[in-house]
Amino acid sequence: MRFLTIAVRDLRRRPLRSFLTSLGIAAAVGSFVAFVGMSRGVGRAIVNRHLAGGTHAVAFPKGTIGILAASADESLAEQLRQIDGVAAVAAELIDLVAVETGYVALLSGLAPGSYLWQSLHLHDGKLPGADEPKGVVLGEAIADTLGKRPGDTVEIRGEEFLVTGVARQSGVIANSTIVLHLPAMQELLRRQGKVTIFNLRLDHPDDPEKVAAVKARLAEAFVGLAFNETDEVAEKDEMLQMLRAIAWSISVIALVMAAVVMLNTLIMSVVERTREIGVLSAVGWQAGRILAMIVLEGVVLTAIGGVVGILLGIGGLHCLASLPPVRGLIDPEVTLRLVLEVCGAALLFGVLGSLYPAWRAVTLDPVDALRYE
Repeated sequence: MRFLTIAVRDLRRRPLRSFLTSLGIAAAVGSFVAFVGMSRGVGRAIVNRHLAGGTHAVAFPKGTIGILAASADESLAEQLRQIDGVAAVAAELIDLVAVETGYVALLSGLAPGSYLWQSLHLHDGKLPGADEPKGVVLGEAIADTLGKRPGDTVEIRGEEFLVTGVARQSGVIANSTIVLHLPAMQELLRRQGKVTIFNLRLDHPDDPEKVAAVKARLAEAFVGLAFNETDEVAEKDEMLQMLRAIAWSISVIALVMAAVVMLNTLIMSVVERTREIGVLSAVGWQAGRILAMIVLEGVVLTAIGGVVGILLGIGGLHCLASLPPVRGLIDPEVTLRLVLEVCGAALLFGVLGSLYPAWRAVTLDPVDALRYE
């Protein structure tokens, strides 16, 4: 306790400098939480959307960078259904569109009879019938944002669609999705006969061996398609992989900058306390103890900045998730894993940033240090 008290006391001697250093660390940690949390939040939202629909695996053309860029023949759905172990196949056309007020929504076109229609939990209204080719179901979040209810119309890419129902779904993306008939969406996007992905329900989704066997049969029969289980979709999406890499790169750069700021702070502290360090050496303090004291100061600064940064990052992540261009596309949940990763990275850079000042302190000659003015 005495050792920690000395470190805290030395930091309190220069409150403004300590505050600014902790603020820099907090900004770096906050950036880490916000950017990495955002990249993982997009992936988590995509996985949750598929899970909410009862989908066990997803198929899309190989070599596609990002699922939204995929394009496959709708006719493949019937062929996929013939594979042993596949219970149902739902072809789906997906795209991001801006509707009316500029709100970005996911547009999902489903074939008639698709099991995904039955996964919609209607809160109000009904599913569009065969006699309503331009009928749509809005997720509750986008319905509230646009102020739409069954019987209203919504403009999508310059065309009017009738809102027949509002669905209350689990998951951020599902609640911000507009669902319509596949033929109507194909005509709207000028992509007749094309879909983005195939959602697959399997006969035995809880049996890893049987799932692996089905995937092997699918891969052998359809060499041009990639097959991923639902929880693998986000991990293997190349666009999301790039987003995660960018987020990590920005976060690491921010942490390195914070470490440099702390390095400067501790070096100045060592220089100003040269005489004090000389006294400590003269009265018997070992080099290891002096080194630990300086490193501990760095750890204290990092801990203070880290706690504040995590809180700022969580707030920033929720602010990012609420921005109109990405609202409904990010699940802003901060997981324990992310917090532990942030704490570990911050402490690592904090210790690294304090090692050189600590080394400089222990290499001071006691006699010269006592003469220092």
